[in-house]
Amino acid sequence: MIEPVNTPAATAATPAAASKPDATSKGFEQLLVQQLAQAMLKTAGDTGNQYASLLPDALASAVEQGGGLGLDLGLGKVGS
Repeated sequence: MIEPVNTPAATAATPAAASKPDATSKGFEQLLVQQLAQAMLKTAGDTGNQYASLLPDALASAVEQGGGLGLDLGLGKVGS
């Protein structure tokens, strides 16, 4: 696992507001994870399982609760 850089210079270079993903970026990440999980289910073969349809939403929620993927693309700032 790669450890994050926690030097004062790196922290000062990243403003606190920029480090928080906006709602649009969070929504995009959640949609991306759901679609990836749906694609994985198709390749798994056993989609007849009654719980298989719950996987995309559960995985997306778990990723979001874990802090997301870190893809803050600033989507809510486009056009601002």
